[in-house]
Amino acid sequence: MLTAHEGHSHAPSPQTQQTIIRLNTEAPKVHFVVQRRTAETVRPDLAKLFDPFKDKVSVRFDRDFLFVESNGMPDHSMMTGITAWQQQVPLPQSYTGNNAWRIPLHPVPATNPMSTKEHFFRGAIALAVNGVPIFNPIKNDGRTDTLLAGELDQWGGHCGRADDYHYHIAPVHLEKIVGVGNPVAVALDGYPIHGYNDPDGKPPTDLDWLGGHKGPDGEYHYHATKAFPYLNGGFYGQVTERNGQVDPQPRAQGVRPSLPGLKGAKIVGFENPTPGSFIVRYEVFGDPRSVQYTVADNGSATFNFVSAQGTKTEHYTPRQGGGGDGRRNAQRPGAQRPSGNEGRGGEGGGRPEDERAGGDPIVAALDTNGDGRIDKTELRGAAEALRKLDKNKDGQITSEEIRGPGDGRRGGPRERPRDGGGPAGQAGGPRGPAAGDGPRQPWILVHADEIDLDKNKIISRDEIVGEATKAFAGYDTNNDGEISQSELSGRGGSRSAMGGFLKGHSKEIDRDGDGILTRTEAVGNAERMFAKMDGDRDGEISSSEMEASRRH
Repeated sequence: MLTAHEGHSHAPSPQTQQTIIRLNTEAPKVHFVVQRRTAETVRPDLAKLFDPFKDKVSVRFDRDFLFVESNGMPDHSMMTGITAWQQQVPLPQSYTGNNAWRIPLHPVPATNPMSTKEHFFRGAIALAVNGVPIFNPIKNDGRTDTLLAGELDQWGGHCGRADDYHYHIAPVHLEKIVGVGNPVAVALDGYPIHGYNDPDGKPPTDLDWLGGHKGPDGEYHYHATKAFPYLNGGFYGQVTERNGQVDPQPRAQGVRPSLPGLKGAKIVGFENPTPGSFIVRYEVFGDPRSVQYTVADNGSATFNFVSAQGTKTEHYTPRQGGGGDGRRNAQRPGAQRPSGNEGRGGEGGGRPEDERAGGDPIVAALDTNGDGRIDKTELRGAAEALRKLDKNKDGQITSEEIRGPGDGRRGGPRERPRDGGGPAGQAGGPRGPAAGDGPRQPWILVHADEIDLDKNKIISRDEIVGEATKAFAGYDTNNDGEISQSELSGRGGSRSAMGGFLKGHSKEIDRDGDGILTRTEAVGNAERMFAKMDGDRDGEISSSEMEASRRH
């Protein structure tokens, strides 16, 4: 037990009491502390590579990454010299904010580096110091060298399906601006890409299989080469591959649907007369034409397609939420569309559908508003909706009533059997399976032989988009980019399976329900049809994917 000792008091003295009262009653004091910047806030060397283009490219960084923002549009001319053209033209992109390029500041060598000969056929693999992305020299079919195929301009670039300009080879022309021996790009693993020569002006002799080596400073970097792989042949550093591309990376945002390739086209000139205004001049088998277009600050774009036959104008506004195809205005000039502006091949994109509600007539009957979903109101009216399928009113629905008379697609294209039977020259192509023939098969599977133009047993996105574009043109008699009901029901039309599909399913394909079928809607439907079967998203439907889609 403790006891207080005697002899003095523990109460504060009068002076101490006054001090306590003063400290508790006076105004608080604010003290500012100045600290030196830490190493993480010092501007990284990687950021300095983009300084020569700081008027168009901005950078920011944190402890781990450099974020690069740009609109993807270089200062030099574009597209001139391309002889394999998908009718895309350069549009500014919004590689900003959360959609900026992200490059590691502290790259880490990969345990098992991946090659661009076998991986990363989609998206960018590097970023040029002028803010223009660089894609794999091999296109997304996994085999075509874009340079050798004539798809690139004099700078090694072209446009993708979102009208996004990008390079496919190292942009060595930028050395004239950044200086010989300095990096012209940065791979998405964080290692820089130099031109053809080392700083001493001599080409390196010790490049590894990735096209890189360690310099005198001991730091790894890649070099441009005049033959494949042209830039980094893979990633020395760690990256994540998802869906065939480096992940994460920005997304290009198109305002119009992708178009097929234009046979016989050659781009002969590019002009940028005023800010936001561009002209791409081209020839089709020697016939001069041009695409003259303007881009507003809000991202909307107006295109004038000019040829000897006249001028066709189209206007698009960005889709809400960003990304994807924009919406074209309902009213547009009635000038004639330039002939030959459709073709086969080219690039397509997106996720397709074969029929409304997945092609299931029962689901289609329930989906009364045609929005692809069955809501609570439609579920409540399910019984009444299904009664409409009971054609003979006997209180039951047979498979024949579901499938409709004569084919497996209610109101859809009639297909001749594979043995060649059926009425000759009938629009819509061959008849489909009759009742009792088994489950209805995906439309692309049924018509694979007709769609496979090069007969390689593979259906490419180019082929299905080309078929849709050609079929649409067959009905679009006044070439205004729209098919009215009178055009659709008129004589002639497109004598193909795809033509029959457009005619038989026009109401489902008419996604805005305005009674007019636009080229955007027709091509978009074909793309959605394609994507349902393109399981690995490589831009092709292989024999195995077609077989996997077969219904048993």
